[in-house]
Amino acid sequence: MRSVEDGAGDLGLAGEGEWQLLRRQFELATDPWLGWIFCPAPSPIAVLRERTAFMLQYRAKRLLRIAPSSPEALRELMPQLFTSLPQADCVWVEVIAVDGPLADDEVGPWAAAWDWLMLRLNERRDALRRRLKGGLVFAVHPSWKPRVRDAAPDFWSVRSLVLELAGNKGGAHFELPSASALANDTDDDADYIPSVDAALAAVNRLAATSSPDPQSLARLHMRTASALLAADRATEAAEQADQALARLRDREGRLKAQALMVAARAKRADNDVAAARHHLSDGVDLWRSMLDEHGETPQTLRDLSVALFEMGALYIDVGDMTAAGVACEESLAIDRRLVDTTGETPQSLRDLAVSLQKVGDIHKAAGDAAAAKAAYEESLHVARRLLGKTGETPQSLRDLAISLHEVGDIHKFAGDAAAARAAYEESLAIARRLLDTTGETPQSLRDLAISLERLGDLRGSPGGAADARAAHEESLALRRRLLDTTGETPESLRDLVISLDRVGDIHRSAGNTAAARASYEELLAIARRLLETTGDTPRSLRDLAISLHRVGDIYDSAADPEAAKAAYEESMAIARRLLDTKGKTPQRLRDLSVSVDRVGDMHLLAGDTAAARASREESVALCRQLLDMTGEMPQSLRDLSFSLDRVGDIHRSAGDTAAARTAYEESLAIDRRLVETTGETPQSLRDLSLSLRKMCSLHTLTGNQPEADAAYAEALAVRRRLEALLH
Repeated sequence: MRSVEDGAGDLGLAGEGEWQLLRRQFELATDPWLGWIFCPAPSPIAVLRERTAFMLQYRAKRLLRIAPSSPEALRELMPQLFTSLPQADCVWVEVIAVDGPLADDEVGPWAAAWDWLMLRLNERRDALRRRLKGGLVFAVHPSWKPRVRDAAPDFWSVRSLVLELAGNKGGAHFELPSASALANDTDDDADYIPSVDAALAAVNRLAATSSPDPQSLARLHMRTASALLAADRATEAAEQADQALARLRDREGRLKAQALMVAARAKRADNDVAAARHHLSDGVDLWRSMLDEHGETPQTLRDLSVALFEMGALYIDVGDMTAAGVACEESLAIDRRLVDTTGETPQSLRDLAVSLQKVGDIHKAAGDAAAAKAAYEESLHVARRLLGKTGETPQSLRDLAISLHEVGDIHKFAGDAAAARAAYEESLAIARRLLDTTGETPQSLRDLAISLERLGDLRGSPGGAADARAAHEESLALRRRLLDTTGETPESLRDLVISLDRVGDIHRSAGNTAAARASYEELLAIARRLLETTGDTPRSLRDLAISLHRVGDIYDSAADPEAAKAAYEESMAIARRLLDTKGKTPQRLRDLSVSVDRVGDMHLLAGDTAAARASREESVALCRQLLDMTGEMPQSLRDLSFSLDRVGDIHRSAGDTAAARTAYEESLAIDRRLVETTGETPQSLRDLSLSLRKMCSLHTLTGNQPEADAAYAEALAVRRRLEALLH
């Protein structure tokens, strides 16, 4: 016997799992909600609709079906929705029709009507939600899915349920996105993450049934892991991912590979780098075997590209830039092949743009500004092509803005302030346009704040202080509005921390110590609140450590050494704890080195030369470990040069000129190497000039006037080259 809720029709084993997800959504939902069902055929949708209607009728509730029969009717749906939403417990909208074959650049009447409707829904989303009594379900053809995300990103972001069904019997499936960690949300469903409570309830209910389907249960474990990751609960996410893999222990294929990707992300977030690398390696091997067995299908190639991309990101975390480069270059090669074989689709172009950005990041970290610039500029060219394909959708405009940020950053790195400003200003104009067209959504407010911060950082050069302050203060105001809109989420609190940090820096540079102190102290209070909200996660602990640094700096400038020392020592204790408990990474080594150095300054100020020397020598040792881990990366070399300079300073003040000369000469040699490898950037020339001046001073102190004169002349020449580069 079947219960009345089962309705008619057979969906197959996997499809029945999807029905259970839909039914549980109705059972668990206490507030109005939005759901999407993607299916290319009407019969499975009809089965789900009939079962839903039976279920609601059994509970004395009502389902209202709306099925526009033409593009014109689809365009006229908005008034009908506003009328219907308060009257039914579920409004069910079906749009299965699609346009016939069209030229590449042609938009058919159904697609045009769909885009128009989505834009209107995005604009009226808040009014729509206020009128919603229960569930609003869109059951539509899968080809509309990317158009939904492009035309209505904010409406799409509030969904509670996404189901995907094939048209054949038993072909229903739901697969977690394979690219949910990509910076630009390149997977169609990358940002679909259920709430933690809903995800845990769903997985626990299915697990409690007799003989649950292992694949369905694995999918729910994966979905729950993603929800926990979004909530900064990495350890619990890793446990859910382990359970998903346990359910799929004896299986191979796409679902197993996706589970490995989810597990890798969870382990990486939980600082288990070895496990993350193991899962990624197994996932890459599995995607490769599927390519060997089934041929180079676009989806499997893309999945392999994403896995390699994530492998590259993991290698960057641990400082293995050579391995990161190999993985990301292979990912990029696959994305180029996909564009060649599938054509310039929005998905293939977006994937290519993201891969180029990551390769650019690796070249930039290696100090190869020319190669980084080439990658970023190609990514920008691809983003412009993408915009030409899709038109000015919010997603395509946002992709373009991100590419402009990267191009601006590399111009700034190379000292071309005019080119950097042009890129940042175009990006800022896009962000303002998006805010005007989409309204004050969390995403549009955040994007505008980021663009203002980029431009504000650039205007912080000589002569641009007023503009910098205006940009950063506008950004801070946007961050406060965003916090009011979203509530105290980890992201909104973190964003406010960033803006307060920059505003504090602006005030400090202008000599306004009181205003800087107010910004930094508010920053510290928020960082402590963030830690209370998220618990002792590595990211929240690091946020607190950086905030303590800023507060220590301002106390130091205000001649309050005791308060400065307390802040620096608390920051150092956090950095040691992270290094000891979570393992060595380049970032953690560098953070501890900086903290130890700051505490050394306080010892020196208090007259404790021995403690100061011990701190600075520990900082040099940490920088050498960092260099061993990363290889001769520009940042690691620069950190070591800086620490050697400071050790030289303390030896010089103690009268040990031989030890001071050894430290200064090693620092100078590093700075010369940086100029040779990275080119004459503002940073490399400033560093070289400083090292030469230190050598000049030491030679003067020891009575070696010829060497002092030579060092002074070279420092003067370097300074002139720097001024020419800046102007």
